[in-house]
Amino acid sequence: MSAATLLCEIIAQGGKVTSDFYSDDHDFAALVTHGFLRKAGVLASVVCDECDAPHSASVVYEGGGYCCFCPELGFLPLDAARLVAFLPDIPTLISQLADVFACRQRKSSSLYEQTWRIGMVESAAASVMVYFHPTLGTEGDARDLQNALAREARSEWRLVVTTQGTLSMDGRAVVRLDDLVEIDTENGLLRAVADPGILAGIPRKNLGGRPSVHGPMILSIIEERIGNGEALKGRNNEADAVLDLFIRRNPHEKAPSRSSVRDYVTKVRTGR
Repeated sequence: MSAATLLCEIIAQGGKVTSDFYSDDHDFAALVTHGFLRKAGVLASVVCDECDAPHSASVVYEGGGYCCFCPELGFLPLDAARLVAFLPDIPTLISQLADVFACRQRKSSSLYEQTWRIGMVESAAASVMVYFHPTLGTEGDARDLQNALAREARSEWRLVVTTQGTLSMDGRAVVRLDDLVEIDTENGLLRAVADPGILAGIPRKNLGGRPSVHGPMILSIIEERIGNGEALKGRNNEADAVLDLFIRRNPHEKAPSRSSVRDYVTKVRTGR
């Protein structure tokens, strides 16, 4: 799991996470170090598994330390270090996304509730307005996003970044955060792995170049993996799997670039 994928997982949970659960995770530590996660007090409750019937128990501060109350065993002491809670720092994420794509018309606060405007990204053919909404898996998510975008000026091309669910919505494309950027765990900087303009469906100008000679083989592998139920959710992970299979099947062929394979994965998934 990459740092970007881990951040998707944490944001999608919609609440606090404990450092204890991710104590040995290098990516979690990097997210904390570089400000993508911020301290948010301590957990409100824990699971008591000391008795015969594990249950949720509220965390309380009693007698100079943290503990939880079990009806069977009474007050049980807790290690304070294991209770430290973290929340995603969405403003930091939005700012980093706006920087990596050199956005104009960026906004540092949310538009409405959980919807954020990252900003306008310029592409060779047109501009695309990019937004962020934590999850897009339910009708409630879709309504919240629609309410926020109704307050915005109309844009011909829109792209919504999310962390879970890619609910199809008229007039706007949706992409998972980890399909758009990677997080460098050494310096905390984001690195673009996809073009927002292409993801939004902006037609690319025909530069007269030849299509990849490997196109038919790449498409065949992608469709084969879909048919076998082997396709991975993330475009980047799926592109890596497709490229690896291509190389294994064609050891004497010059392998296509990862970006080229990713473009074919995007094309198949969006129907463009």
